[in-house]
Amino acid sequence: MKWLRRLFHKSQADRQLDSELRFHLDEQVSEYIAAGTPPDEARRHARLEFGGLDQVKEEWHDVGHARLVETFLQDLRYGLRMLRKSPGFTIVAVLTLALGIGVNTAIFSIVDVVLLQPLPYPDSDQLVVLSSSNISQGVKGLGVSFPKLERVAERSHTIEAVGAYFPINSSLTTRGAPEQIPAALTTGAFFKALRVTPSTGRDFLPEEDREGGANVAIISDGFWHSHFGGDPGMIGKAIPVDGAPVTIVGILPPTFKFPFQQPEPDVWFPRAFDVPTLGPTRVHSGAGYLTVYARMKQGVNATREQAEMNALNQGYAKDFPGFVDSANYLLDVTPLKEGLAGPLRASLLVLLAAVGLVLLIGCTNVASLLLARATAREREIAVRRALGASRSRLVRQLLTESFVLSCLGGAIGIALAAASLRFLRLLPAGVLPRVEEIQVNASVLCFSVFLCVLTTIAFGLVPSLQESRGDLHAILKEGGRGSSEGRKGGRLRSVLVVAEVTVAAVLATGAGLLIKSFANLVNVNPGFDSRGVMTFAMGLPPTRYPQVAQQSELYRRLVESVEALPAVQSAAVVSHLPLTGAIRFVYFCPEEVVCQGIGKDPLVSIQQITPDYFKTMRIPLLRGRVFDERDIAGANPVVIINQFTAEHYFPNQNPIGRHLLQSRERVQLEIVGVIGNVKFAGLNTPVLDEMYLPQAQSPFAVMTLVVRSDSNPQPLVAAIRQKVLELDRDLPFSNVSSLTEIVSTSVAQPRLTAEFVGVFAALALSLTAVGIYGVLAYFVTQRTHEIGIRMALGARHADVLKLVLAQGMRLVLIGLAVGFIASLGVMRLLTTLLVGTTASDPFTFACVSVLLFLVALVACYVPAWRAMRVDPLVGLRYE
Repeated sequence: MKWLRRLFHKSQADRQLDSELRFHLDEQVSEYIAAGTPPDEARRHARLEFGGLDQVKEEWHDVGHARLVETFLQDLRYGLRMLRKSPGFTIVAVLTLALGIGVNTAIFSIVDVVLLQPLPYPDSDQLVVLSSSNISQGVKGLGVSFPKLERVAERSHTIEAVGAYFPINSSLTTRGAPEQIPAALTTGAFFKALRVTPSTGRDFLPEEDREGGANVAIISDGFWHSHFGGDPGMIGKAIPVDGAPVTIVGILPPTFKFPFQQPEPDVWFPRAFDVPTLGPTRVHSGAGYLTVYARMKQGVNATREQAEMNALNQGYAKDFPGFVDSANYLLDVTPLKEGLAGPLRASLLVLLAAVGLVLLIGCTNVASLLLARATAREREIAVRRALGASRSRLVRQLLTESFVLSCLGGAIGIALAAASLRFLRLLPAGVLPRVEEIQVNASVLCFSVFLCVLTTIAFGLVPSLQESRGDLHAILKEGGRGSSEGRKGGRLRSVLVVAEVTVAAVLATGAGLLIKSFANLVNVNPGFDSRGVMTFAMGLPPTRYPQVAQQSELYRRLVESVEALPAVQSAAVVSHLPLTGAIRFVYFCPEEVVCQGIGKDPLVSIQQITPDYFKTMRIPLLRGRVFDERDIAGANPVVIINQFTAEHYFPNQNPIGRHLLQSRERVQLEIVGVIGNVKFAGLNTPVLDEMYLPQAQSPFAVMTLVVRSDSNPQPLVAAIRQKVLELDRDLPFSNVSSLTEIVSTSVAQPRLTAEFVGVFAALALSLTAVGIYGVLAYFVTQRTHEIGIRMALGARHADVLKLVLAQGMRLVLIGLAVGFIASLGVMRLLTTLLVGTTASDPFTFACVSVLLFLVALVACYVPAWRAMRVDPLVGLRYE
């Protein structure tokens, strides 16, 4: 178009100006030379006298640009006047666009933070996470051992700094009552690897990260303000942590975030090798438990880093053949951001595609409205053309009106998105990483502006071209009657309806598959009954309970005292709750199988429990017995396995009385019971090999109390808290929640995806129904005269109903056919998100077909009902 060429290309007039200016300049130079001035001097004087080509051209362009701006403002004012004259059309179009742009802005705000923006650390693209994988077991994402971490720190040539942490819970008494706080053990270079410096105080000293180092800690800014009122004098002061004084040496900046652990640690300690629950023997013999972060040197990429880790790992296995992580272990390198956002990438891209389809349907609706509105404006456009307006001028005017609609819809959509993002703060912790950073920022605003421009072109260009193309003579001769629309406009609206139904079919099918998948997921039997069970996380401070016998005795007394409460049916403690993400593996050998050694033997998930655990969780006992008073320290070591382990290692046999050998401790464990399978790692993950040990024979300091009761949970929590205080006034417990909440949280991400896509599909269906209704209503209006003639000639109401319904349902059926053909290909992208169903599930396709057909039928019936009520006399007189 001409106005675009004026903006971005040199116009014909511009080239003509160049020619004229150069001609006059040459004349002036010739006069100077004729007067005896040397040629070089003549050219200089001529340019000075003439003012220079550039100056003249700049003045000419300033005038042209001013005219262009003036013309745009004129188009803008005229467009606003025309939109004010049609308030109904304007409101519907703006709200439709606002919904489409709003949901796109909201989802892009999430995608921007989680997938696009760098992590909140300097040069975060150089950060990677190191993890272990056992190639013989096919297990990835395992922790790294402390000896291997030391080997990487000492011998790597591609790493600038490497640090690690291990999450723990600590007991703190600062307000008269003990509380459990999230904390972490770190290595000395942990904050150096992240390039984070305490805003107050200092980082850990090298001597503090060695054996026998001082008890010091770095605290978060939020913890500093919430517990100490932001007192700057806290640096150098000691606070009681786990019954021992710990000196605060640093306070992290208020901008520091650590989204990799939820809840984020409030207190950070040095000496990641000092883990009481593991013990020094396991820590220094290759037990993998650390999460390791490394900062690569400039110019090093993940591929080169992986190659070096492979070489270091081979040398480690050769130098320490007896260590746990020597044989069959690899070191994996993953970009840190990918480690955080990778599991969510597929879900977020699905949501972004879904809202894109919603916007596409919205644009189609508005385009259909503009085409219908074009008929009413045919005479206006024709008069303007007759008065000399060019087609490009008319298209520019009509696109300006479309741009106004887009901007209004975009402004409202951005406001809706900003308001809706606040509800993300209500999600359970860990469901959406970096949720506190999600907002409508500059990049989101740029995306919204891009959407406004895109929607202007998407719904405004074709109607604008259509309106400016009409037969000028025919329109003026008809006097602006509605019959002059022609076949092209009708065909175009029909194509838009088919496109709407196609897109709605794809989106509704995807929503149906995700909803069915989520329904399958929540209906998975976890292997236990979560109703009426409360959980209480606890940890015994090693300074007060250094002996395993002390730990076992306290938990035994705690369970006895809680079970004595009138409202409690049963109680127990367990080292790791199902579906919480916490899990511990050990190596073992089944009876009659020759052990291959640490790192080569099979892995089994291990839990320590007290006798009533299976009763409290209502996990069925299939064979043998549960633990009882016989299974104490010093007695015959016993174990209970799950059904999966029994079938795996003792097929077609009775495993009761058989033995398992723990590879490290070389202890023979007699199998005394077999229990039903429990979905431990997740409802959508396979069942694991599991074994349960009596807590009295294998004490563990960090346990979770599980209590089954049919009473009100609030009084029960207070009563249990009192029982804990009676045993130890400095012993806290935290993370009080029902087991039902834990199960619900474990499926929060697939639930969120299914709910969002379901809402977007419902919105798409609504917009599609409105679009179908609008096209058929216009069809009835345009053919009122024809309908009147038909009825005057004897057509029945049923015939008219059939005429209108056939017009609409024909388009719907075409759209459904095209939509489901497209869905068969598109739905394959959802395969990784589906549980218990396939991407071509016939039941889902059938349900979506019926739903879309019914929605379209209702949308078609209303205009058809109006057509049946046309009075033949009125129809014959209708123009």
